[in-house]
Amino acid sequence: MTAGPVIVEEIHHPEVDPRIRIFQAGEEVDTFVVSTSRFVVFIDTMSTPALMRQVIEKVQPDLDGRLVLVINTHADWDHVYGNRLFAPNGEQPALIIGRALTRERLRSPAALERLNKQQAEENRFMEVTLVPPDLVFAEALTLDGGDLTLELVATPGHTPDHCSVWIPEIGTLLAGDAAEFPFPSVRGGATLGQVRSSLQYLRTFNPGVVLPCHGGTTGPDLLDQNLAYFRRLRDLVKAEAPLAHWSALTESALPSSLKYEAVLEGLGTTPERVPAFYRGFHLDAVRATAEEMETEDHTS
Repeated sequence: MTAGPVIVEEIHHPEVDPRIRIFQAGEEVDTFVVSTSRFVVFIDTMSTPALMRQVIEKVQPDLDGRLVLVINTHADWDHVYGNRLFAPNGEQPALIIGRALTRERLRSPAALERLNKQQAEENRFMEVTLVPPDLVFAEALTLDGGDLTLELVATPGHTPDHCSVWIPEIGTLLAGDAAEFPFPSVRGGATLGQVRSSLQYLRTFNPGVVLPCHGGTTGPDLLDQNLAYFRRLRDLVKAEAPLAHWSALTESALPSSLKYEAVLEGLGTTPERVPAFYRGFHLDAVRATAEEMETEDHTS
């Protein structure tokens, strides 16, 4: 049976300031819309124009006659494929903001190759075109919305171009993919230190609310939980030394202490309560931990 179209739902959390609206496309990704006295900001644009169009329709009354901005937290496809709606000739023209590295990634042959592959495999991507940010920054950018300030800060690790958004007036952090529940994605041992450093940096803001793009949580303890996950992996991998050949380790060969189910239990959840792709994320994180530790051994 073919699955029906994804319906974007608005999610409400009592601890989240009403000027931030949360839109969820099933288990795929969350997008946020922040309304300030000076402008309305879309934080990421989901994985297809069709999904993002649903978000725009839901907030249309707030957009009439107002300046509209878009922030791309990074160039991963599930965060930027709705950008075409905000292009100058799009349905809701807006200024798209992101890091310079995000623009580079979206202009790269690799990004076009991935899109072509996705379009060949799934019709839902046929409407997508790659639209990079118009306004770019290197490490930080501040947007003064009058009543709310949006501080865009570089948080590399998940991807080199990643940024997060801190709103100090309401103690709210829009973490993008720098933090996730149950844990963020890691792409190799060389980036694991960056992932941890970005989590530690975000902790220095002492947020009261943390909103990731994956995981559906709001709690400020998410940053500590993610850091604890990576510390725990390091301890478990160390206990299972020697580390040789871990880069080729399969899920079935994981030691019992590192099994996905066991680790999720330690995080207070189960495989049935989180999207299936976190199983692969966990294996990637184990491999990355071993790779990082091997590198440390060789350089010590």
